[in-house]
Amino acid sequence: MARFTLPQSATSLRVVPESRLDLRSEEEIVRELCSFRPITSEKNVWCFWDKGLDRMYPSYRCTVLNWVRKLGSSWTVRIVDLVEDSPNNVYKYVSKDWFPECFVNRTMDGNHAAQHAADLVRLPLLYEHGGVWMDVGNMLHTHLDQLFWNVLSAPDSPYEMAVWIITGQIRKQWGSFGNYMLAARKGCVFIQNWHNSYKELWRGRTNATGFHKLPLVQDIGIAEGMSDWHFKDKVLEMSDYVAQMLLGDRTKNLLDVSTGWNGREFWENKVFMVEGIENGVLGAIRTDFDGHKQAELFTTPLDEPDEKKRQAAEAFVIEVLEKSHMYKVYHNSAGGLPALGDLIKKDGFKDADHRPGTFGELYRYGTVHWESLREVERLIPQSTGEELIRATPTTPSARQVSED
Repeated sequence: MARFTLPQSATSLRVVPESRLDLRSEEEIVRELCSFRPITSEKNVWCFWDKGLDRMYPSYRCTVLNWVRKLGSSWTVRIVDLVEDSPNNVYKYVSKDWFPECFVNRTMDGNHAAQHAADLVRLPLLYEHGGVWMDVGNMLHTHLDQLFWNVLSAPDSPYEMAVWIITGQIRKQWGSFGNYMLAARKGCVFIQNWHNSYKELWRGRTNATGFHKLPLVQDIGIAEGMSDWHFKDKVLEMSDYVAQMLLGDRTKNLLDVSTGWNGREFWENKVFMVEGIENGVLGAIRTDFDGHKQAELFTTPLDEPDEKKRQAAEAFVIEVLEKSHMYKVYHNSAGGLPALGDLIKKDGFKDADHRPGTFGELYRYGTVHWESLREVERLIPQSTGEELIRATPTTPSARQVSED
């Protein structure tokens, strides 16, 4: 990786001391990522790529390597996979009991089988071992200690879990949260209940088609927030796709009649909440959610002769580093304009966010070597006026049963 000096325009960034970074060679880091490392603490970053690191898209590979560089020696990054005999096969970390038959038997199908396999993997890993789950498209700006972990691990901390609030992107009620950026202490009951509800959806099934019709999902409702993103005709299809996040909302509204566990009380008192829209997709917002515009800015040469283009690319890169905690490279599952995540899978764009000699390379350097002066702000939970769902993690409310 080339070395860069902090641009004069970056008035809200500072240089991270190299003593805090992991500056080993790429070969050394890859060799370690491809090995099994015993779990010795809760400071684990969990991510998933079903075919393993060697089959990962270049953008995502760059992202994971930069996590290792940024987080330093106190965190262990693990790419869990489904490759037989892999040192990082999921069953090296959690037992098969956590998963539905279609996962264990490798019979999952449908358009998003790999994404749903990741959904089934993330929560057991957090429950069994603790740490932070990140999708491989999360280009991290803020160190995880500062973002979540210092708060969660403080001796007198009331918090057991930290979430990424994306109100309006799934449901319209305040407090929907992303499953792609999530932290939890080992043994967190919320995580266990949430996973058990999602596993139940898969009972006797091999794909997610029709999840929105099932009573557990009907307890909380469909992803109606997506109708505001010009996907009104695809709300039910997208509700199937994001069913795990819908059940996350159900879990925070659940009063478990079998144990007395109150998800609302847990949510209000034991969950640290960070705003996740501006802090996650600011680059998409600034480009009207057009992946091509983002790719154009990232691939602008550092020596671009057109001053306006050069200044625009630098301003874009500096703003996202200063004003957001990460840059989520997502793909647009519902159609419409291609997102950056759609483009980085195509020839000609696979290195669009890290091409040598461009502002993408400068940006990637900045994600590791620079940090924002901004403090992490905690969101205060807001009341939605919703009634508690009196049920269990795996059985629907009496109202749903009577309606069926």
